[in-house]
Amino acid sequence: MATFLAFRAAAKRICFSPSHRILSYPPTCRLHASAIIYSRYNKLKNEKIPFAEVHLVEDSGQLVKIALRDLLAKVDKEVSYVELQAAEPLAVVKIIDKKEAAARRKQAKEQQKMNAKKNVKKEFQFTWGMAIGDLEHKLDRAKAELKRGSRVDLVFAPKSGQKSPPMAQMRERMQLIADKVADVGVEWKSRELSRGIGALFVQSSGLQCEEEGSAE
Repeated sequence: MATFLAFRAAAKRICFSPSHRILSYPPTCRLHASAIIYSRYNKLKNEKIPFAEVHLVEDSGQLVKIALRDLLAKVDKEVSYVELQAAEPLAVVKIIDKKEAAARRKQAKEQQKMNAKKNVKKEFQFTWGMAIGDLEHKLDRAKAELKRGSRVDLVFAPKSGQKSPPMAQMRERMQLIADKVADVGVEWKSRELSRGIGALFVQSSGLQCEEEGSAE
């Protein structure tokens, strides 16, 4: 009875992951696994697992008690490995496919890079009457940031001591700048224009494509 209760308690803390291979080993005891405990500090593998007997999570989510030595003998170590998932109250293991694990790590790294790109934001300030040469130079810098995947804020303001131009002229200048960066960036937020201060919010076109691909 005590053994059954121990199994029952462990099963409630163990969930099934489909990343392991099927073994044709006759189980000595089966329990449904609903939640897995993933140890953050003790991901021991294969012979480093310090238990003579372990409980394998099967494809069905059930736990199968098996001698670690017998389990390791059945695993093709060229393509997979046994990994300890929990040590208490039961020693629970999974069989991890090496290719699938590598693919998950690669995907996680790519996601981190994409998140880093989203978090980088640069601001470039323009005056309404800025000379064309200065404007083009600053735009080149803004476009370089967009090509790297950054978001840029293009902020417009009157030169110190000067009045703002008419509203129509400010809108025209903002549209001109938007057109000049359209080959590398898209506006991800509505334009702002109030009291002589205007702003365009642009992100990399490549970043937008990544986001749309992820949504699909």
